[in-house]
Amino acid sequence: MDSIYDRYEDKIVRMGRNLITMCEKNELFPKNDEMWNAAVTAGNKLVTTGTTWSRFQGAEDLNDLEKKAVQFYLDKYGLDYEAQKML
Repeated sequence: MDSIYDRYEDKIVRMGRNLITMCEKNELFPKNDEMWNAAVTAGNKLVTTGTTWSRFQGAEDLNDLEKKAVQFYLDKYGLDYEAQKML
């Protein structure tokens, strides 16, 4: 049986990209540097899912603030949220 990460790899990578892009556009945590940094760091980990150099194998690879940032994103936007453009 495939793991959840195998079945949803494209959505996890898109979520990671969105976390980074939305932070850069000041749409996520614009006034909270600690959470902004956690969201970007979590995003960086998520975008490497499925690669040989990945630092993300599962939720246990996220620290508490990164988990909080990801949970905030999922609660607000969900896993199927469209890819965000940087422009």
